[in-house]
Amino acid sequence: MKAKINNFYNLLNEFRYTFQRILKSKPESYDDEILLLESIYSNNKQQFPFDIKTAFEDLYTENPDKMELIFWDKLKESYYNYEQFIELDYQYFRNSELPTEFQDLFYYSKLLSYNYFAYVSRIYYWYYGRKNESRGEKKQIIVGFLNDYSEKIPDLDNDNATLKIRNYFSFHFDMVENYVKYIYAKNDFVLKITKFKSLENGDINGKIEKVADKYYSKLEELVNYKENITKLALNLRFEYPDYLRSKDTFVKKAVKSQEPIKFLHPENVFDSLSPYIHEEFIEPLRKLIFGEKNNVDKEITFRGSSNMLVYFFKQLYDGGHLIADSKEQISEWIIKNFMFYDEEDYKKFKKDTIQKTLMRDCKPPKREVKYLI
Repeated sequence: MKAKINNFYNLLNEFRYTFQRILKSKPESYDDEILLLESIYSNNKQQFPFDIKTAFEDLYTENPDKMELIFWDKLKESYYNYEQFIELDYQYFRNSELPTEFQDLFYYSKLLSYNYFAYVSRIYYWYYGRKNESRGEKKQIIVGFLNDYSEKIPDLDNDNATLKIRNYFSFHFDMVENYVKYIYAKNDFVLKITKFKSLENGDINGKIEKVADKYYSKLEELVNYKENITKLALNLRFEYPDYLRSKDTFVKKAVKSQEPIKFLHPENVFDSLSPYIHEEFIEPLRKLIFGEKNNVDKEITFRGSSNMLVYFFKQLYDGGHLIADSKEQISEWIIKNFMFYDEEDYKKFKKDTIQKTLMRDCKPPKREVKYLI
């Protein structure tokens, strides 16, 4: 399993290295280079789709007590690889003369690398970071790019100044976000933001402030990364690019299909719900919660009100224990798989009833399903 992960990481690294080499050589035509990149994908078709979740979980179960260093090494490797993609992105790919096919291949490769890094970050945190919640001293990260852009872009009277500033902010935010995810796997942190300073040039101030406000809101999300990370669960399969199968669909972007609902600790969810389920439905419930079935053959009867069950799943989702693409997906999943007890009878869930609890901030019901840990 470790060999499979290594092979896939090496493939991502090969993409990055190839783009780097091609861009430095500055060919007159990119036709041969595009064929080269397409051939790298095509010659490695057997690696797609790559089920990274299963691969890392299998690696972890081989020896959970001795795998921390391996996971940390994978995180460092993927951090470095994605960092290089970010630098390439801003160094070369603001050039409108690059062929669309070449840019598509680059951004698809960058997306694969980002997904790999994002998943390794998350899986490291869940398997190891949670054991070390008291992580000692907090690492201070200072964000100064909102304040020092005028030093990096001195010609602010130039017509392209706003575009350069936007690219400058975007690049540095990507790097800060990348660094925060990497650091948080081992250390807690404090993100200190150096506030934007207005310039004497009044004409450009308004434009810059508008761009800066966008990045302040993004930085605030990073400040609360500890609370947000549990909501960023990824269950990724790395698919072969559709546009390489047919030249007619080259510009078609890869779309992530909806993944089944999963639970971080299915045994806890099952134990919590079992007291409210009739004996005949215990086994279907177990298969549903443990992911052995996506939907049951017959709706499971829940011995409680509709808002009891919906609020339970809402809390799991908000706390990062339920992994779903959206609350809409959770709503549809509940309707397909459960019935609730009301007025001495079992009734089907309705979408509008579920959404009153699931989609809004609301008080807990009088009786709650307690999450057993």
